[in-house]
Amino acid sequence: MSETIVHTNLTVLKVADPHVFEEIRAVMPLDDFVFGQLSDTELIVDPRRLRELVSRLDAKGMAPLLKRV
Repeated sequence: MSETIVHTNLTVLKVADPHVFEEIRAVMPLDDFVFGQLSDTELIVDPRRLRELVSRLDAKGMAPLLKRV
């Protein structure tokens, strides 16, 4: 069985609890970085703005764990 690649260079912001997205939105304009939503706990974010997003989250005390797959 062959694997079909639909997208490359996709960046996903994943949280354990969907309420975390609301907490982030309360302190920064998260939706400015979002391309779409995969699930209640996963957002597709602009990979070109990943460094900016990480920097802003870190400045707000919400340092994300980054994982390259």
